[in-house]
Amino acid sequence: MIVYKCAITGDELFTDIYKLVLKDGFYIVRGKYVTRKKGDTVDDSLIGGNASAEEPQESGGEESTESGCNVVLDNRLLPTTFGTKKEYTAYFKDYVKGLLAKKKEANPDGDFSEWQKEITASYKVALANFKEFEFFTGSSGEINGMIPLLEWKVPEGETDEAPHVWFYKEGCIEEKVVGPPGPWFIREHHTNNLVMARTV
Repeated sequence: MIVYKCAITGDELFTDIYKLVLKDGFYIVRGKYVTRKKGDTVDDSLIGGNASAEEPQESGGEESTESGCNVVLDNRLLPTTFGTKKEYTAYFKDYVKGLLAKKKEANPDGDFSEWQKEITASYKVALANFKEFEFFTGSSGEINGMIPLLEWKVPEGETDEAPHVWFYKEGCIEEKVVGPPGPWFIREHHTNNLVMARTV
């Protein structure tokens, strides 16, 4: 399995257990609306779980629940806001500076002009859809890291809205892990520029 992390903060953003596509420089992750017990961090259906096949659980009274997009809940993304496009633009400029610094640190003699053009083109797509998005930080709440973008839309050929979370591809690093989802993941190695999504 591949875990996608923020290149600046190291926050885990999403994994390839979800349906995702690569479009306009974004990983766009298809999620779903869920209601579940607070503290559950992974949707069992994504990893082959079947609640009906489990042993019945004794009820100890009312349990606290939470609802929302499973991608957001699974990865502990935290809501944030941008009141205007100007505010988002100011954030993006600082974000790109941070990413560029990371790239120069890894490759001091590299030419990143084409990279800057590509991520700026992606930003313009996001800006054009600004009013459609809800905004989130990673689990650290660090505003200088990647801000995932949540859009609710009706997929082609369907009748109901579904959540889609957008992540800047150039802001992700990928880490291969072995084992079922949970804190006991075994990290095998880091790799950059893996594309684990189909393109559209």
